[in-house]
Amino acid sequence: MQIAVYLPDDGSVPQPLGEASSRHAFTHCIQDYGSYRVQVVSVANLSQHIDVAMQLIGESVRIAGSWATVNGQRMSSLVALWNRLDCYRQSLDAPDPQVFCASKAAALRARLGCRGESCWAPCQFLCRQCTLVGSHPLTAIVQPETQMLAVLGEIEWCPNLRRPSLL
Repeated sequence: MQIAVYLPDDGSVPQPLGEASSRHAFTHCIQDYGSYRVQVVSVANLSQHIDVAMQLIGESVRIAGSWATVNGQRMSSLVALWNRLDCYRQSLDAPDPQVFCASKAAALRARLGCRGESCWAPCQFLCRQCTLVGSHPLTAIVQPETQMLAVLGEIEWCPNLRRPSLL
C-alpha cells in the first residue's frame, strides 16, 4: 500500500519529518503538480511506520492545501484517511482482523439504531443500506457492488478486506 501526502511547497513541513527517528519512515521530494509545486511525502513501509504516518497525516491537516492519496487514488480528506488508518492500526493487534472489523461495523450499526437483520457489512466504512440501487434486497449485494462500496467508502486499499467473499 502506497500512501503519499501532498503539501504546498511553501516551507510547511510537519514535525515528524524533522525527527531523526523517522528518517527511514518517509521519502520526500518536490514535484510539479499542474501549475504549482508540491512537496510529496510518501510512507516507505506503512506496516512498520503506521504510527509515524498517522502523526504526519494528523499534523498535515493543519497545513492549508494539503491532501493525500492511497495507491494513487486521492482521498476526500486527510481526516478520512486518518480515521481509516486508525481503524486498520487497531486491527493489527486483533487475533482475527476480519472479526475485529465486523465487530466495529456491528457497534456502529447498534449506535445508529440499524435494526435490519440482514444489514451486515464487513467494515464500519461500508454501508450497504445507504448505497443500494434499485429494489435489490439487502442480501443480494454482489461482488461488484461491494467493490463499489469499498471505493466510495475510501477503504478499498485495506488489507482486511482482501478475502474471496468480499473483493
